[in-house]
Amino acid sequence: MLQMHILALIFVAAAGATFCGAAVLRWLALARGADARRGWWAIWLGIALLSLGLIASLLDGTHLPFTYGVLGSWAAVASVVFLARYLTLPSRGLLVLPVGGMALLVAMASIAGPNRAAPEQAVPWITMVHVAFMATHMAAVLVTGAAGCLWLLTRRQLKAAAPGVLKLPSLPLSATVVDRGMVVSAALLIGGLATGGAAMQQAPDFTLAHGTPILALVAMALLIALLGLRASGTGHRRSLAWGSLVLLLVTASSVVSLLVSPPHG
Repeated sequence: MLQMHILALIFVAAAGATFCGAAVLRWLALARGADARRGWWAIWLGIALLSLGLIASLLDGTHLPFTYGVLGSWAAVASVVFLARYLTLPSRGLLVLPVGGMALLVAMASIAGPNRAAPEQAVPWITMVHVAFMATHMAAVLVTGAAGCLWLLTRRQLKAAAPGVLKLPSLPLSATVVDRGMVVSAALLIGGLATGGAAMQQAPDFTLAHGTPILALVAMALLIALLGLRASGTGHRRSLAWGSLVLLLVTASSVVSLLVSPPHG
């Protein structure tokens, strides 16, 4: 499969060159005072080339360190692009990136096959990257759920004309935290899912049938639905607030599932 590996190298190199070109285009646009958003086509082209390189590397299956490197790069780029783009211009088309993260979890866990680390070997770097993504995702979900709870509580206190409502955060502030928290949570979960399959390969007896990856996929599906609702712009504040609480419950359940099972990664 040497030819497939060379093809993967070509795609990844082309992606790197495209990202560099995108950075140059954006700097030139800023220098001219033009709209810097015009350079987004180059970024999407770079993501497409990087995705092709990852697919070729997965099909090759003989250079796992390289595959993990490409996978980590894809996870980082997809997370940053989703975060930056969705915060400035929410669009349902951007939800293809979370779906890509879900697909990579399944692909890495199913296609490449197990590659168990030797007992004396240190924790693989791809596993540490996965843990970092998931830990920060959980923190973002906690903040988002707390903001959603405060929004519901403030709304109820306002309806009841309770004097204690003045001590609570305003509805717009809580709504903003919920909105941005969901975007950040989704961006981090993209990276967590994308690297999760690789981390799973380093864990004995840990498969997609485990409760933790199943709940992570449920959390991403819920985030996609909530962000799609937000992108519609029709105003579903109450639904988004309740959705943030459901997301917090799902995430907490995944943590419990992880704690009651043998450690992985």
